[in-house]
Amino acid sequence: MIAKHVLVGIGLLFVVNGLIIGGLRLAQVIPPSYGWLAPLFLALGAAGTLTAWFGLRDGRRWPLVILALLYVPWTIIGLIGDTKQGYWLLVAGETVGLALVFWAITRVMRR
Repeated sequence: MIAKHVLVGIGLLFVVNGLIIGGLRLAQVIPPSYGWLAPLFLALGAAGTLTAWFGLRDGRRWPLVILALLYVPWTIIGLIGDTKQGYWLLVAGETVGLALVFWAITRVMRR
């Protein structure tokens, strides 16, 4: 099922973001105030990936609620922050990601 793989992929993207932010923080390229983001993204990504991979089977609906709570608020917060800072490529990517989350969740719900 493509929708399940999209949701797993988004979780993996969160993990990669956490690794990138953590690496930039360790290299002291970004300020210490961003240090809390790396563990947050790693946790959200791991939880989302595992929920999508193992939870979305046999027509279960509860994983969709968890995935929506893991992905949607943080993507919207990032979208707002990046819009304010003028990071338009990130805004475009987050918008596509948000659309994919909604598409995948609706697709799984229709099944």
